[in-house]
Amino acid sequence: MPGKRSRQGCEECRKRRRKCDEIKPTCGPCVVYQRACSYKLKLVWGGRKFKKSRFGQCLDLEAQSAQRIDDEEGGFVYGTTSAAAGPERPLALIPHCLPNGSPMPERYRILLDYFTKDILASLSVHPSIHEDLCKGLVPAMLHSPHLLSASLALSAAGFLSRGQTEIAGVDISRVIEHLQSSGLPLLRTALNRGQTDGMLLATCIIWCLAEIFAARPEVSSWRIHLQGVRAILDSNQAYQHFINDPGLGQSAMSHLYQLYLALQTLPHVPSLPAAQPATMELAPYGGNNTTLAFSPTIDGFLGYSQELLDVLHQINLLSSSNESQLSKDAQADILLGKVKGMIARDSQEPPNVLISSVLTPESDREFSLCHRTFQQATLIHIYRKLYKMPSGSQPIQSAVGEITAMVENMAQGQPCSNWVAMAMPLFTVGCEAFRDDQKQFVLDKIHKFDVCLGSLHVGVMKRALGDVWKLRSERGDMRGDVCAGQLLDEVPYSIILF
Repeated sequence: MPGKRSRQGCEECRKRRRKCDEIKPTCGPCVVYQRACSYKLKLVWGGRKFKKSRFGQCLDLEAQSAQRIDDEEGGFVYGTTSAAAGPERPLALIPHCLPNGSPMPERYRILLDYFTKDILASLSVHPSIHEDLCKGLVPAMLHSPHLLSASLALSAAGFLSRGQTEIAGVDISRVIEHLQSSGLPLLRTALNRGQTDGMLLATCIIWCLAEIFAARPEVSSWRIHLQGVRAILDSNQAYQHFINDPGLGQSAMSHLYQLYLALQTLPHVPSLPAAQPATMELAPYGGNNTTLAFSPTIDGFLGYSQELLDVLHQINLLSSSNESQLSKDAQADILLGKVKGMIARDSQEPPNVLISSVLTPESDREFSLCHRTFQQATLIHIYRKLYKMPSGSQPIQSAVGEITAMVENMAQGQPCSNWVAMAMPLFTVGCEAFRDDQKQFVLDKIHKFDVCLGSLHVGVMKRALGDVWKLRSERGDMRGDVCAGQLLDEVPYSIILF
Protein backbone atom coordinates (compact mmCIF):
# COMPACT_ATOMS: atom_id res chain seq x y z
CA MET A 1 0.00 0.00 0.00
CA PRO A 2 1.60 3.32 -1.02
CA GLY A 3 2.50 5.67 1.80
CA LYS A 4 1.21 9.19 2.12
CA ARG A 5 2.66 11.38 -0.61
CA SER A 6 5.04 14.06 0.73
CA ARG A 7 4.10 17.60 -0.29
CA GLN A 8 7.51 19.10 0.39
CA GLY A 9 9.59 15.99 -0.13
CA CYS A 10 12.22 15.27 -2.74
CA GLU A 11 11.31 14.50 -6.33
CA GLU A 12 12.08 10.79 -6.02
CA CYS A 13 9.78 10.27 -3.01
CA ARG A 14 7.02 12.34 -4.58
CA LYS A 15 7.28 10.40 -7.84
CA ARG A 16 7.11 7.08 -5.96
CA ARG A 17 4.36 8.43 -3.63
CA ARG A 18 6.47 7.61 -0.59
CA LYS A 19 6.81 9.53 2.64
CA CYS A 20 9.96 11.68 2.65
CA ASP A 21 11.72 12.90 5.79
CA GLU A 22 12.73 16.02 3.77
CA ILE A 23 16.34 15.97 5.01
CA LYS A 24 18.63 17.95 2.73
CA PRO A 25 20.67 17.56 0.62
CA THR A 26 19.78 13.83 0.60
CA CYS A 27 16.73 12.43 2.37
CA GLY A 28 16.73 9.19 4.38
CA PRO A 29 14.88 6.97 1.87
CA CYS A 30 17.18 8.06 -0.96
CA VAL A 31 20.22 7.25 1.19
CA VAL A 32 18.86 3.79 1.99
CA TYR A 33 17.92 2.94 -1.60
CA GLN A 34 20.88 4.83 -3.14
CA ARG A 35 18.69 7.05 -5.32
CA ALA A 36 19.54 10.47 -6.74
CA CYS A 37 17.85 12.93 -4.39
CA SER A 38 16.78 16.38 -5.57
CA TYR A 39 14.40 19.12 -4.47
CA LYS A 40 12.59 21.61 -6.65
CA LEU A 41 11.07 24.96 -5.75
CA LYS A 42 7.28 24.96 -5.59
CA LEU A 43 5.66 28.31 -4.89
CA VAL A 44 2.36 28.36 -2.99
CA TRP A 45 -0.01 31.15 -3.92
CA GLY A 46 -2.81 32.82 -2.01
CA GLY A 47 -6.49 32.08 -2.27
CA ARG A 48 -7.64 34.94 -4.50
CA LYS A 49 -9.50 34.23 -7.70
CA PHE A 50 -7.00 33.81 -10.50
CA LYS A 51 -8.02 36.91 -12.49
CA LYS A 52 -7.70 39.08 -9.37
CA SER A 53 -4.38 37.59 -8.29
CA ARG A 54 -1.09 39.25 -9.10
CA PHE A 55 -0.17 36.34 -11.31
CA GLY A 56 -3.44 36.60 -13.18
CA GLN A 57 -2.94 40.32 -13.69
CA CYS A 58 0.54 39.68 -15.04
CA LEU A 59 -0.87 37.36 -17.67
CA ASP A 60 -3.66 39.72 -18.64
CA LEU A 61 -3.74 39.76 -22.42
CA GLU A 62 -4.64 43.43 -22.67
CA ALA A 63 -1.77 44.55 -20.44
CA GLN A 64 0.69 42.25 -22.24
CA SER A 65 3.09 42.89 -19.35
CA ALA A 66 4.29 39.37 -18.67
CA GLN A 67 7.21 37.57 -20.18
CA ARG A 68 8.37 34.00 -19.85
CA ILE A 69 11.87 33.74 -18.38
CA ASP A 70 13.61 30.43 -19.07
CA ASP A 71 16.47 29.17 -16.94
CA GLU A 72 19.46 27.06 -17.93
CA GLU A 73 17.92 23.83 -16.58
CA GLY A 74 14.73 23.95 -18.63
CA GLY A 75 12.53 25.59 -16.00
CA PHE A 76 10.75 28.91 -16.41
CA VAL A 77 8.91 31.64 -14.55
CA TYR A 78 6.62 34.42 -15.68
CA GLY A 79 7.70 37.94 -14.74
CA THR A 80 6.93 41.56 -15.45
CA THR A 81 9.22 44.35 -16.53
CA SER A 82 9.57 47.80 -15.05
CA ALA A 83 9.43 50.52 -17.68
CA ALA A 84 10.65 53.14 -15.22
CA ALA A 85 13.85 51.26 -14.59
CA GLY A 86 15.42 51.82 -17.99
CA PRO A 87 16.57 48.50 -19.46
CA GLU A 88 13.99 45.73 -19.17
CA ARG A 89 14.53 43.43 -16.23
CA PRO A 90 12.50 40.63 -14.64
CA LEU A 91 10.38 41.32 -11.57
CA ALA A 92 9.93 38.12 -9.61
CA LEU A 93 6.35 37.20 -8.72
CA ILE A 94 6.14 37.38 -4.96
CA PRO A 95 4.29 34.43 -3.39
CA HIS A 96 1.81 34.80 -0.56
CA CYS A 97 3.23 31.71 1.14
CA LEU A 98 6.58 30.01 1.50
CA PRO A 99 7.08 26.62 -0.15
CA ASN A 100 6.34 24.91 3.20
CA GLY A 101 2.90 26.55 3.25
CA SER A 102 3.71 29.19 5.87
CA PRO A 103 2.04 32.50 4.99
CA MET A 104 4.35 35.37 4.13
CA PRO A 105 3.33 38.64 5.87
CA GLU A 106 2.65 41.60 3.62
CA ARG A 107 5.69 43.49 4.94
CA TYR A 108 7.95 40.60 3.94
CA ARG A 109 6.41 40.38 0.49
CA ILE A 110 7.11 44.10 0.05
CA LEU A 111 10.70 43.64 1.24
CA LEU A 112 11.22 40.66 -1.06
CA ASP A 113 9.91 42.66 -4.00
CA TYR A 114 12.23 45.56 -3.12
CA PHE A 115 15.16 43.19 -2.69
CA THR A 116 14.59 41.75 -6.16
CA LYS A 117 13.96 44.98 -8.03
CA ASP A 118 16.14 47.51 -6.22
CA ILE A 119 18.71 45.97 -3.88
CA LEU A 120 20.03 43.45 -6.38
CA ALA A 121 19.92 46.09 -9.12
CA SER A 122 22.04 48.41 -6.96
CA LEU A 123 24.67 45.66 -6.74
CA SER A 124 24.71 45.02 -10.50
CA VAL A 125 26.88 46.81 -13.05
CA HIS A 126 24.79 45.40 -15.91
CA PRO A 127 21.23 44.01 -16.35
CA SER A 128 22.59 40.51 -17.00
CA ILE A 129 24.34 40.55 -13.60
CA HIS A 130 21.02 41.55 -12.03
CA GLU A 131 19.35 38.64 -13.78
CA ASP A 132 22.04 36.22 -12.56
CA LEU A 133 21.53 37.36 -8.95
CA CYS A 134 17.73 37.15 -9.21
CA LYS A 135 17.75 33.66 -10.68
CA GLY A 136 20.33 32.38 -8.22
CA LEU A 137 19.27 34.00 -4.96
CA VAL A 138 15.51 34.52 -4.95
CA PRO A 139 14.39 30.87 -5.38
CA ALA A 140 17.06 29.74 -2.91
CA MET A 141 15.88 32.29 -0.33
CA LEU A 142 12.39 30.80 -0.25
CA HIS A 143 13.83 27.43 0.77
CA SER A 144 16.42 28.75 3.24
CA PRO A 145 15.14 30.55 6.38
CA HIS A 146 18.55 31.99 7.33
CA LEU A 147 19.20 33.31 3.80
CA LEU A 148 15.67 34.74 3.61
CA SER A 149 16.09 36.54 6.95
CA ALA A 150 19.39 38.07 5.84
CA SER A 151 17.98 39.19 2.49
CA LEU A 152 14.89 40.76 4.04
CA ALA A 153 17.09 42.56 6.59
CA LEU A 154 19.23 43.93 3.74
CA SER A 155 16.07 45.09 1.96
CA ALA A 156 14.79 46.76 5.15
CA ALA A 157 18.12 48.58 5.55
CA GLY A 158 17.70 49.77 1.97
CA PHE A 159 14.26 51.13 2.82
CA LEU A 160 15.75 53.02 5.77
CA SER A 161 18.36 54.59 3.54
CA ARG A 162 15.56 55.89 1.32
CA GLY A 163 13.99 57.69 4.29
CA GLN A 164 11.20 55.16 4.90
CA THR A 165 10.37 54.53 8.56
CA GLU A 166 7.43 52.13 8.21
CA ILE A 167 6.51 49.20 6.04
CA ALA A 168 2.95 47.87 5.94
CA GLY A 169 2.26 49.87 9.12
CA VAL A 170 5.18 48.39 11.07
CA ASP A 171 8.27 50.34 12.18
CA ILE A 172 11.18 49.23 10.00
CA SER A 173 13.59 49.20 12.95
CA ARG A 174 11.36 46.64 14.66
CA VAL A 175 11.26 44.58 11.47
CA ILE A 176 15.06 44.55 11.31
CA GLU A 177 15.32 43.63 15.00
CA HIS A 178 12.90 40.74 14.50
CA LEU A 179 14.79 39.46 11.46
CA GLN A 180 18.06 39.64 13.39
CA SER A 181 16.65 37.90 16.47
CA SER A 182 15.17 35.10 14.36
CA GLY A 183 17.68 34.82 11.53
CA LEU A 184 21.04 35.13 13.28
CA PRO A 185 20.41 32.20 15.67
CA LEU A 186 19.57 30.06 12.62
CA LEU A 187 22.88 31.08 11.09
CA ARG A 188 24.80 30.36 14.29
CA THR A 189 23.16 26.93 14.59
CA ALA A 190 24.14 26.05 11.04
CA LEU A 191 27.72 27.23 11.63
CA ASN A 192 27.96 25.24 14.86
CA ARG A 193 26.91 22.13 12.94
CA GLY A 194 29.85 22.63 10.63
CA GLN A 195 27.84 23.37 7.50
CA THR A 196 29.80 24.79 4.56
CA ASP A 197 27.22 24.88 1.78
CA GLY A 198 26.69 27.75 -0.65
CA MET A 199 23.50 28.98 1.01
CA LEU A 200 25.31 29.43 4.32
CA LEU A 201 28.16 31.36 2.73
CA ALA A 202 25.70 33.50 0.77
CA THR A 203 23.86 34.19 4.03
CA CYS A 204 27.04 35.46 5.71
CA ILE A 205 27.75 37.80 2.78
CA ILE A 206 24.15 39.10 2.70
CA TRP A 207 24.20 39.75 6.47
CA CYS A 208 27.49 41.60 5.97
CA LEU A 209 25.82 43.79 3.33
CA ALA A 210 22.80 44.36 5.59
CA GLU A 211 25.04 45.77 8.31
CA ILE A 212 26.93 47.91 5.77
CA PHE A 213 23.71 49.32 4.30
CA ALA A 214 22.44 50.14 7.81
CA ALA A 215 25.73 52.01 8.53
CA ARG A 216 25.41 51.98 12.31
CA PRO A 217 28.72 53.39 13.61
CA GLU A 218 28.43 51.67 16.97
CA VAL A 219 27.95 48.23 15.41
CA SER A 220 30.74 46.37 13.65
CA SER A 221 29.10 42.98 13.14
CA TRP A 222 29.62 43.28 9.38
CA ARG A 223 33.26 42.46 10.09
CA ILE A 224 32.22 39.35 11.99
CA HIS A 225 30.20 38.12 9.02
CA LEU A 226 33.11 38.86 6.69
CA GLN A 227 35.49 36.96 8.95
CA GLY A 228 32.94 34.13 9.08
CA VAL A 229 33.11 33.77 5.31
CA ARG A 230 36.89 33.84 5.48
CA ALA A 231 36.89 31.09 8.11
CA ILE A 232 34.54 28.87 6.10
CA LEU A 233 36.49 29.29 2.88
CA ASP A 234 39.58 27.59 4.26
CA SER A 235 40.46 25.59 1.15
CA ASN A 236 40.13 25.65 -2.59
CA GLN A 237 37.76 22.70 -2.28
CA ALA A 238 35.45 24.82 -0.11
CA TYR A 239 35.48 27.54 -2.73
CA GLN A 240 34.57 25.10 -5.50
CA HIS A 241 31.73 23.75 -3.34
CA PHE A 242 30.57 27.32 -2.86
CA ILE A 243 30.20 28.26 -6.51
CA ASN A 244 28.97 24.81 -7.59
CA ASP A 245 26.31 24.39 -4.91
CA PRO A 246 23.32 22.71 -6.63
CA GLY A 247 20.82 24.79 -4.65
CA LEU A 248 22.18 28.09 -5.95
CA GLY A 249 22.94 29.58 -9.34
CA GLN A 250 26.63 29.19 -10.16
CA SER A 251 26.81 32.65 -11.73
CA ALA A 252 25.18 34.27 -8.69
CA MET A 253 27.57 32.56 -6.30
CA SER A 254 30.58 33.54 -8.39
CA HIS A 255 29.39 37.16 -8.25
CA LEU A 256 28.96 36.98 -4.48
CA TYR A 257 32.45 35.59 -4.11
CA GLN A 258 33.87 38.51 -6.08
CA LEU A 259 31.89 40.82 -3.80
CA TYR A 260 33.43 39.13 -0.77
CA LEU A 261 36.95 39.65 -2.16
CA ALA A 262 36.18 43.29 -2.91
CA LEU A 263 34.77 43.89 0.58
CA GLN A 264 37.89 42.60 2.27
CA THR A 265 40.37 44.07 -0.22
CA LEU A 266 39.27 47.61 -1.12
CA PRO A 267 41.06 50.16 1.07
CA HIS A 268 39.94 52.63 3.75
CA VAL A 269 38.72 50.11 6.33
CA PRO A 270 41.30 51.12 8.95
CA SER A 271 40.08 49.02 11.87
CA LEU A 272 39.90 45.76 9.87
CA PRO A 273 43.23 43.90 9.71
CA ALA A 274 44.62 43.35 6.25
CA ALA A 275 43.73 39.96 4.82
CA GLN A 276 46.46 37.34 4.79
CA PRO A 277 47.92 36.25 1.45
CA ALA A 278 46.08 32.93 1.65
CA THR A 279 42.78 34.74 1.31
CA MET A 280 43.39 35.58 -2.33
CA GLU A 281 44.48 31.99 -2.91
CA LEU A 282 40.87 30.97 -2.41
CA ALA A 283 40.06 32.37 -5.83
CA PRO A 284 39.42 29.85 -8.62
CA TYR A 285 42.88 30.17 -10.16
CA GLY A 286 44.55 27.25 -8.41
CA GLY A 287 45.21 25.72 -5.02
CA ASN A 288 47.32 27.03 -2.21
CA ASN A 289 50.50 25.62 -3.72
CA THR A 290 50.12 27.05 -7.21
CA THR A 291 51.35 30.29 -8.69
CA LEU A 292 48.31 32.47 -9.26
CA ALA A 293 47.77 34.16 -12.59
CA PHE A 294 45.04 36.75 -12.17
CA SER A 295 43.00 37.44 -15.26
CA PRO A 296 43.40 40.79 -17.05
CA THR A 297 39.82 40.37 -18.32
CA ILE A 298 37.30 42.83 -16.88
CA ASP A 299 35.08 40.94 -14.44
CA GLY A 300 31.41 41.47 -15.32
CA PHE A 301 30.43 41.81 -11.66
CA LEU A 302 33.30 43.96 -10.38
CA GLY A 303 33.52 46.29 -13.38
CA TYR A 304 37.33 45.97 -13.35
CA SER A 305 39.82 43.10 -13.55
CA GLN A 306 40.69 40.55 -10.88
CA GLU A 307 44.30 41.35 -11.77
CA LEU A 308 43.74 44.89 -10.48
CA LEU A 309 41.95 43.66 -7.37
CA ASP A 310 45.02 41.60 -6.55
CA VAL A 311 47.26 44.68 -6.86
CA LEU A 312 45.02 46.55 -4.40
CA HIS A 313 45.31 43.56 -2.08
CA GLN A 314 49.11 43.67 -2.33
CA ILE A 315 49.12 47.42 -1.62
CA ASN A 316 47.17 46.79 1.59
CA LEU A 317 49.54 44.05 2.69
CA LEU A 318 52.67 46.05 1.90
CA SER A 319 51.46 49.26 3.56
CA SER A 320 50.72 47.42 6.82
CA SER A 321 53.80 45.17 6.85
CA ASN A 322 56.74 45.51 9.22
CA GLU A 323 59.36 45.28 6.49
CA SER A 324 62.10 47.86 6.17
CA GLN A 325 61.38 50.99 4.18
CA LEU A 326 64.04 49.97 1.66
CA SER A 327 62.26 46.68 1.04
CA LYS A 328 58.89 48.42 0.84
CA ASP A 329 60.21 50.92 -1.70
CA ALA A 330 61.54 48.12 -3.90
CA GLN A 331 58.21 46.29 -3.84
CA ALA A 332 56.32 49.55 -4.40
CA ASP A 333 58.42 50.12 -7.55
CA ILE A 334 57.38 46.67 -8.79
CA LEU A 335 53.68 47.33 -8.15
CA LEU A 336 53.88 50.76 -9.78
CA GLY A 337 55.54 49.30 -12.85
CA LYS A 338 52.92 46.56 -12.97
CA VAL A 339 49.98 48.99 -12.94
CA LYS A 340 51.59 51.27 -15.50
CA GLY A 341 52.16 48.22 -17.66
CA MET A 342 48.46 47.31 -17.38
CA ILE A 343 47.45 50.82 -18.41
CA ALA A 344 49.77 50.78 -21.45
CA ARG A 345 48.62 47.30 -22.48
CA ASP A 346 44.90 48.09 -22.15
CA SER A 347 45.24 51.39 -24.02
CA GLN A 348 46.51 49.47 -27.05
CA GLU A 349 43.96 46.67 -26.85
CA PRO A 350 41.00 47.11 -24.47
CA PRO A 351 40.39 43.95 -22.40
CA ASN A 352 37.36 41.75 -22.93
CA VAL A 353 34.51 41.69 -20.41
CA LEU A 354 33.67 38.40 -18.70
CA ILE A 355 29.86 38.46 -18.74
CA SER A 356 27.08 36.13 -19.84
CA SER A 357 25.44 38.48 -22.37
CA VAL A 358 26.52 40.18 -25.56
CA LEU A 359 27.37 43.80 -24.75
CA THR A 360 26.24 46.77 -26.79
CA PRO A 361 28.98 49.20 -27.86
CA GLU A 362 27.72 51.62 -25.19
CA SER A 363 27.96 49.00 -22.43
CA ASP A 364 31.39 47.90 -23.60
CA ARG A 365 32.53 51.52 -23.45
CA GLU A 366 31.13 51.93 -19.91
CA PHE A 367 33.02 48.85 -18.70
CA SER A 368 36.22 50.19 -20.25
CA LEU A 369 35.82 53.59 -18.57
CA CYS A 370 35.07 52.00 -15.20
CA HIS A 371 38.09 49.71 -15.46
CA ARG A 372 40.38 52.59 -16.42
CA THR A 373 39.19 54.75 -13.49
CA PHE A 374 40.09 51.90 -11.13
CA GLN A 375 43.53 51.68 -12.70
CA GLN A 376 44.15 55.39 -12.10
CA ALA A 377 42.73 55.14 -8.56
CA THR A 378 45.12 52.24 -7.89
CA LEU A 379 48.02 54.45 -9.01
CA ILE A 380 46.90 57.06 -6.47
CA HIS A 381 46.88 54.44 -3.70
CA ILE A 382 50.42 53.43 -4.56
CA TYR A 383 51.56 57.07 -4.51
CA ARG A 384 49.68 57.80 -1.30
CA LYS A 385 50.08 54.63 0.79
CA LEU A 386 53.51 53.42 -0.35
CA TYR A 387 55.35 56.60 -1.45
CA LYS A 388 53.54 59.01 0.95
CA MET A 389 53.20 61.65 -1.79
CA PRO A 390 51.26 64.86 -1.01
CA SER A 391 47.92 65.42 -2.71
CA GLY A 392 49.27 68.29 -4.83
CA SER A 393 52.10 66.22 -6.33
CA GLN A 394 52.17 65.92 -10.10
CA PRO A 395 51.66 62.10 -10.26
CA ILE A 396 48.57 62.22 -8.02
CA GLN A 397 47.01 65.23 -9.71
CA SER A 398 47.64 63.69 -13.12
CA ALA A 399 45.73 60.56 -12.06
CA VAL A 400 42.97 62.72 -10.54
CA GLY A 401 42.63 64.55 -13.86
CA GLU A 402 42.39 61.26 -15.77
CA ILE A 403 39.67 59.97 -13.43
CA THR A 404 37.73 63.24 -13.61
CA ALA A 405 37.70 63.20 -17.40
CA MET A 406 36.59 59.56 -17.58
CA VAL A 407 33.89 59.97 -14.94
CA GLU A 408 32.36 62.86 -16.86
CA ASN A 409 31.97 60.56 -19.87
CA MET A 410 30.19 57.80 -17.94
CA ALA A 411 26.45 57.30 -17.56
CA GLN A 412 25.72 58.45 -14.01
CA GLY A 413 23.18 57.72 -11.30
CA GLN A 414 21.50 54.61 -12.71
CA PRO A 415 21.30 51.12 -11.16
CA CYS A 416 22.30 48.17 -13.32
CA SER A 417 25.17 50.24 -14.69
CA ASN A 418 28.89 50.59 -14.01
CA TRP A 419 28.12 53.61 -11.87
CA VAL A 420 27.24 51.30 -8.94
CA ALA A 421 30.91 50.22 -8.80
CA MET A 422 32.35 53.74 -8.54
CA ALA A 423 32.64 54.16 -4.76
CA MET A 424 36.40 53.59 -4.58
CA PRO A 425 37.48 55.90 -7.44
CA LEU A 426 35.14 58.70 -6.29
CA PHE A 427 36.27 58.50 -2.67
CA THR A 428 39.91 58.31 -3.76
CA VAL A 429 39.59 61.51 -5.80
CA GLY A 430 37.75 63.17 -2.91
CA CYS A 431 40.58 62.45 -0.47
CA GLU A 432 43.04 64.19 -2.80
CA ALA A 433 40.78 67.23 -3.35
CA PHE A 434 42.04 70.55 -1.93
CA ARG A 435 40.40 73.06 -4.30
CA ASP A 436 36.74 74.03 -4.06
CA ASP A 437 35.99 72.96 -7.63
CA GLN A 438 37.44 69.51 -6.94
CA LYS A 439 35.34 69.14 -3.79
CA GLN A 440 32.17 70.22 -5.56
CA PHE A 441 32.82 67.75 -8.37
CA VAL A 442 33.20 64.88 -5.91
CA LEU A 443 30.10 65.82 -3.90
CA ASP A 444 28.01 65.96 -7.06
CA LYS A 445 29.17 62.52 -8.20
CA ILE A 446 28.76 60.93 -4.77
CA HIS A 447 25.23 62.31 -4.61
CA LYS A 448 24.47 60.56 -7.89
CA PHE A 449 26.11 57.42 -6.51
CA ASP A 450 23.89 57.67 -3.43
CA VAL A 451 20.75 57.95 -5.57
CA CYS A 452 21.89 54.90 -7.50
CA LEU A 453 22.90 52.67 -4.57
CA GLY A 454 20.52 53.62 -1.78
CA SER A 455 22.72 52.73 1.19
CA LEU A 456 23.40 54.66 4.38
CA HIS A 457 27.11 53.83 4.15
CA VAL A 458 27.36 56.38 1.33
CA GLY A 459 26.58 59.02 3.97
CA VAL A 460 29.59 57.76 5.94
CA MET A 461 31.72 58.38 2.84
CA LYS A 462 30.45 61.97 2.69
CA ARG A 463 31.12 62.60 6.40
CA ALA A 464 34.61 61.13 6.12
CA LEU A 465 35.45 63.39 3.17
CA GLY A 466 34.07 66.37 5.07
CA ASP A 467 36.36 65.57 7.98
CA VAL A 468 39.37 65.14 5.67
CA TRP A 469 38.68 68.51 4.06
CA LYS A 470 38.20 70.12 7.46
CA LEU A 471 41.53 68.75 8.71
CA ARG A 472 43.25 70.00 5.57
CA SER A 473 41.70 73.45 6.01
CA GLU A 474 42.68 73.63 9.69
CA ARG A 475 46.28 73.02 8.65
CA GLY A 476 46.08 75.73 6.04
CA ASP A 477 46.83 73.28 3.27
CA MET A 478 45.41 75.08 0.24
CA ARG A 479 47.92 73.61 -2.25
CA GLY A 480 47.75 69.94 -1.35
CA ASP A 481 51.07 69.80 0.48
CA VAL A 482 49.79 67.20 2.96
CA CYS A 483 49.54 63.50 2.12
CA ALA A 484 45.91 62.38 2.24
CA GLY A 485 47.00 59.23 4.06
CA GLN A 486 47.96 61.30 7.11
CA LEU A 487 44.51 62.88 7.15
CA LEU A 488 42.71 59.56 6.71
CA ASP A 489 44.56 58.15 9.71
CA GLU A 490 42.76 60.76 11.85
CA VAL A 491 39.28 60.01 10.50
CA PRO A 492 37.44 57.67 12.93
CA TYR A 493 35.35 55.83 10.34
CA SER A 494 35.42 52.40 8.78
CA ILE A 495 34.66 53.35 5.20
CA ILE A 496 33.44 50.46 3.09
CA LEU A 497 33.98 50.90 -0.63
CA PHE A 498 32.31 48.41 -2.96
